[in-house]
Amino acid sequence: MKLRKRRKGTKMSQDANSDPRLEVSAASDQDIQAVHASLLHDQKEPKEGFSLMPLFVLGFVSSMIFVVAIYFIHNRAGLSDGLALATTIHHPGYDPQVHGAGDEEVEIDVFAVGQSLYGQACIACHQVNGQGIPSAFPPLASSDWVTGDEERLIKLVLHGLQGPLEVNGAQYNGIMPAFGPSGIYQWSDEKIAYVLTYIRQEWGNEAGEITPDQVTAVKEATASQTGAYTAADL
Repeated sequence: MKLRKRRKGTKMSQDANSDPRLEVSAASDQDIQAVHASLLHDQKEPKEGFSLMPLFVLGFVSSMIFVVAIYFIHNRAGLSDGLALATTIHHPGYDPQVHGAGDEEVEIDVFAVGQSLYGQACIACHQVNGQGIPSAFPPLASSDWVTGDEERLIKLVLHGLQGPLEVNGAQYNGIMPAFGPSGIYQWSDEKIAYVLTYIRQEWGNEAGEITPDQVTAVKEATASQTGAYTAADL
């Protein structure tokens, strides 16, 4: 009986191994594995480094931000001046519907506008207290260059000043940029007149007002000036 059972089991095992369905299944698994191996072999290895397009876009955006920042720095004084003028002209109590637009001349607070302009373009060098920076930028407080000759003051603001300069017994050697038509700021005659009036009447200074007409006259008289003045020129 035991011998029969062993033969029977051996026969069943042989029949299972010869089952055609199992042979097809095994063949299919081998085919699938072969296809997968082929696909994996054909894939390209990832490369290190950066794509040129993202780098170009990053550089372009950075350049545009830099250009806009420089433009804003050079023109912010004009924006702030416009706000200051708007605040001054449209003062409380003035209603165009009541007084009539353009029928009444509105007084401008020259000192306030000049102070706003000073805060935008001059304060970095001459400081909020008008004392300047030692050895580089001279003080505006108690300075004969500010409260003295009006024409000389207008000239140096229009065309700039460079080289050694003595103020109140101290030596300075900085650069004063031009604020006139040839400078980077290109301020109007009104702006120059307002800021000069402010510095001549601030920090204890007690000098007279500078008018836009004075600035215009000096600008026309010095139209041939192509560079910054030196202290010896003035």
